[in-house]
Amino acid sequence: MAVLAQVFTGTHTDAVARADALDAGRPPGVGPHVDLGVAPEDLEELGRIAARVVRFGSGDLEPVEIDLEHDRLYELPRFWCEVMAELTVTDEPDAVDDVAQAWGETEEMSDVGDLAPLVRELAGLAAEARQADVGLYLWTAGA
Repeated sequence: MAVLAQVFTGTHTDAVARADALDAGRPPGVGPHVDLGVAPEDLEELGRIAARVVRFGSGDLEPVEIDLEHDRLYELPRFWCEVMAELTVTDEPDAVDDVAQAWGETEEMSDVGDLAPLVRELAGLAAEARQADVGLYLWTAGA
């Protein structure tokens, strides 16, 4: 599965530096991140499904551009992060599997395979960002 995007934690300054490296094709250094082999726009749907499973209500789920000079860098909304982090602490033991199954049943994700490991990784990354009180960012490889 080719990397179409990367989700990572950090400050705004960290995010811009990582995006510069990724844009230039250089290794971005170490740091908590998840490489995505799915289209970045599918993260919004993942957030919607996770919010429903953990009964979190509704909120902003759409990644937001954060820098005019970095048109492939976005910040994931705080609500999306909170919803995903909640998957790591919910009392519902099947929450991650339920989210992964529902996400896999969407038209865009139907051919991807088992999404539970990816959902677990993203939830863990969101929990790390919440714990460190930093943002969760999305860099896309472009069209």
